[in-house]
Amino acid sequence: MEGIRCIGGCNKAVEAVELGLPRYWSNPESWSSGELPIEGDTVEIEPGVNMIFDIAESPVLKLLTINGRLTFDQPESGDVDLHLKSYHIFVNIGELFIGSAEKPFTANAQITLSGEASADTITYSGAIEAGNKVISNVGTVKMYGTQRSRMSRLLSFANKEDDFIVVDQGLDWKAGDRIFLAPTGHNPQGYDYRDIVDYSADTGRVGLSAPLDNLHYGAPESTADKLSGLDRRCEVVLLTRNVRIVGEDTDGWGGQVVTSDTIDSNGDMVSGLLEMDSVELYRCSQRDTFKAAIRFEGAMTNSHKIHNVVAHEGLAWGLYIKASSNVDVKDSSFIGFF
Repeated sequence: MEGIRCIGGCNKAVEAVELGLPRYWSNPESWSSGELPIEGDTVEIEPGVNMIFDIAESPVLKLLTINGRLTFDQPESGDVDLHLKSYHIFVNIGELFIGSAEKPFTANAQITLSGEASADTITYSGAIEAGNKVISNVGTVKMYGTQRSRMSRLLSFANKEDDFIVVDQGLDWKAGDRIFLAPTGHNPQGYDYRDIVDYSADTGRVGLSAPLDNLHYGAPESTADKLSGLDRRCEVVLLTRNVRIVGEDTDGWGGQVVTSDTIDSNGDMVSGLLEMDSVELYRCSQRDTFKAAIRFEGAMTNSHKIHNVVAHEGLAWGLYIKASSNVDVKDSSFIGFF
């Protein structure tokens, strides 16, 4: 890629200071300028600033650098959907929190990453290029969404042109959720994506937004006893989560999340930490590159967690781990990558 530029002083040393009292993004007095950020701004959550993101939708920022703490607001009562939009989010010595292990996020939270292949690029050092359209993390990122019923096996044949399927009873699936039906034949393209119109927890019947394009094998009982432990019934995977990272659909260039350790301009090591649980990534990963939807590169210091994550409909690799350690990936699905 030509014209690589480090925007915002990417590995410039920043002195950490103790966090202050909470400030709210929606309050102009929370900002040193006395004004709310507007479209195209370069914004910094400064060291010591404890910022609460509490607006329904932000303008599209050019760069958001986090050297303090940015937390998505979760009111004690009621659900307020939140949407943060930026070309780049650089978590430097700071923290980005959406929910927690003890208190997962219950409303809808979305981060949309904008930009195209030729956009400005974040580079830590000569060794690691974070890239663009990115959450670039050498600080701490923790995202915890609401736990969902992750998947089911198909309990009866689903024929081409059927507008319903039968899955397990008692799931938490609902109208508007998106699902993926995996191939069960010899054609690797024999899959279907569909939206749920309705779901009966009593019968397991799922009404679909459109008839199926492919046949999918299903049965009431597993085939494992007959096929050396292999259950060949169609996997039906829930793709919807309430915490989402989305790559804006511009020129087909996807978003990405990259976590690394690097050395700042003082020669001190800064170490990224990523924890994701029950998070959805959509239209993430960048074609013809190693820039996966989720990437660990040179992340050797901390212990990372990717649990109950679903990444779908990407353009390149789903998960890329290079020169990194202590990455725990569990109960996660990477669907529709190349």
